[in-house]
Amino acid sequence: MTFEADLLKGKYFTKGSRERLKAVMLALIVYLPVLAMVYDYYESVIYGFETMQYIELSVLILVFLVYALFPRFIGLTLTTNLILTLFAIFLLLCLVIEDKNAEFSLFWFSMFPVISFFFLGKKQGIIWTGVISFALFALLALSLVGVVESLYESALLFQILGAYLAFSFIVYMIEKERANYEAELNASFERNKLLFKDVHHRTKNNMQVMMGLLETQSFRIKDPKYKKMFRAHVDRIKAMSMVHENLYRGASFEEVDMHTYLTEIIESLQKITQHTILADIDYMTLGVNESINLGLIVNEAVNNAIEHAYSAGEGKINVSLRYLGKRCVLSIKDEGVGLNPQKEYQSLGMTLISDLAASLPGGKLEIHVDHGTHIDVYFDAKERE
Repeated sequence: MTFEADLLKGKYFTKGSRERLKAVMLALIVYLPVLAMVYDYYESVIYGFETMQYIELSVLILVFLVYALFPRFIGLTLTTNLILTLFAIFLLLCLVIEDKNAEFSLFWFSMFPVISFFFLGKKQGIIWTGVISFALFALLALSLVGVVESLYESALLFQILGAYLAFSFIVYMIEKERANYEAELNASFERNKLLFKDVHHRTKNNMQVMMGLLETQSFRIKDPKYKKMFRAHVDRIKAMSMVHENLYRGASFEEVDMHTYLTEIIESLQKITQHTILADIDYMTLGVNESINLGLIVNEAVNNAIEHAYSAGEGKINVSLRYLGKRCVLSIKDEGVGLNPQKEYQSLGMTLISDLAASLPGGKLEIHVDHGTHIDVYFDAKERE
């Protein structure tokens, strides 16, 4: 259990998002005033302020009931409005009902503009400013005509109302500038997002042109050895182009959905072989460089298994990518004859696999040739959220 994620309910929102920040701040706004209210309730009991005891106990119960329903049953906006309503009623009652620390409640009026504008935005912040101002003005008017007996002089209530309006205007101006700045950032982000998507789309198209040129050239080559070489290069370019296709289609232009990406590579390879390729890919996202490296490793390792693992008949090739604690492991396994240590280990494909594995963060390559070939690539990955 962590303080922010569990106690302050941050785990229900995306890490780093504005909603998570609001949820954490809302929790603090609930806990801190409630602690002060609990202490005030204790003093109300000690000094015999019975009316205030009932009010404070009722508000405490209702606040915790509302917060207990957040965020599974009620959203952030509704929770904020309900808690502000309860605190507003309590603070207004503190102006007319005798209490040991009644003056201390005046401090919390300054929190209303900050909370309402920060959590609810300009429009609802203005509404809350109007509601609290009207309530203070109504209390002032009622106290002047003797309908209610205020604990404070009318001049002080008038000063409280003026100070509340002035502070609300300052907070409004700050929130207005912040909202405008955030809108500009969002617009800039969307423009950059479209630009990056266009770059990935053009890169993918250029790679497809290269693949087409290589395939056209391979038709003119009669020697099977060189034809195979062209085919291998086409597969490598295709593996890289799929990353850019994934980034173009996806919601992020910085991270690749590995489940989708590796599955597409495996499906492409399955079309050129009679062997059965089985995939078990965990759902994770990785950066562009790591994704391309893993895609090329899968392409090289599976092609090697297709060509060398089974001398006759059909076989199985298993490909998996799994979390392993704080690391990940990519495994390609067949049940064929196994690699020849003097030959295949020195091939271009195995050299490429070794170099790509070493370039991964914390990358480590392990190859076993007992009952087939088993290639494991271990690397560090960001923790799951």
